[in-house]
Amino acid sequence: MKNTKIVFVDLDGTLKNSHQKISMKNKVIIEKLSNLGILIVFTTGRPLNYTISLSKQFSASNYVISSNGAEIYNYFNKKIIYNSIIPKETIIKLNELIKKYNLFFIANCLLKSYTNKDFGDPGKKIVNSLEDILDEKISQLIVESFDIETMKIFKKELMNIPNIKIANKSQNTKDSNKILFYDITNKEVTKGNAIKILCDYLKIDINKTMAIGDSDNDIEMLQIANIKIAMSNATDNLKKVAKFITLSNDQEGVAIVLERLYDELIRQE
Repeated sequence: MKNTKIVFVDLDGTLKNSHQKISMKNKVIIEKLSNLGILIVFTTGRPLNYTISLSKQFSASNYVISSNGAEIYNYFNKKIIYNSIIPKETIIKLNELIKKYNLFFIANCLLKSYTNKDFGDPGKKIVNSLEDILDEKISQLIVESFDIETMKIFKKELMNIPNIKIANKSQNTKDSNKILFYDITNKEVTKGNAIKILCDYLKIDINKTMAIGDSDNDIEMLQIANIKIAMSNATDNLKKVAKFITLSNDQEGVAIVLERLYDELIRQE
């Protein structure tokens, strides 16, 4: 663990607790490691602006991975390191399905996000359909509905569109009071691919990496990283890939791991 130079940390279900908060204990240890020169990279399915905001707030690195690995960005010098854009012809096909099934969408386009759903988020511009933003560079499309059966039918038709995939999905499959979602990206997009690209860019040996996550969209990330850590609240699929299981997100499991890393680094000095 003491050879670790970069740590990739998922947000929802990992760094954030069940109340969508990041604890002070997590914040303090991220700051301590950052001061030692360890790069803490928030690696998430969330949009870029949101990820940047949290990274700044919690003194993580200047590098963030967003939209399930479709975007890698250095917000200090505003440099795009990687951006996988869904082709316009694919967006047109997706738009037809969204209209057909009357679904909500959120389109992540690097520092901009668009939606056809007014839910009071000033960070997202409201548009009528994807046709309005065909000239934008869409990295990830999030499709949502409260109707479980509609989403099942939509998924079947979605699978007929080539070169895209569901990068992440809601764990809820039964409760119609909670919204269902699919995160749609290009097929090659994974968090694992993104961390390889960033490590190559920074010239960091992959053997000096650590990854911490909780969901199936973290599987490729843990497969690539040297030190593979799952939360105790993680999916069974992720736990099979992990080498270590830490405490849950409600028990500050990330802080437990990072404090151990910090202690080993301090003893090494």
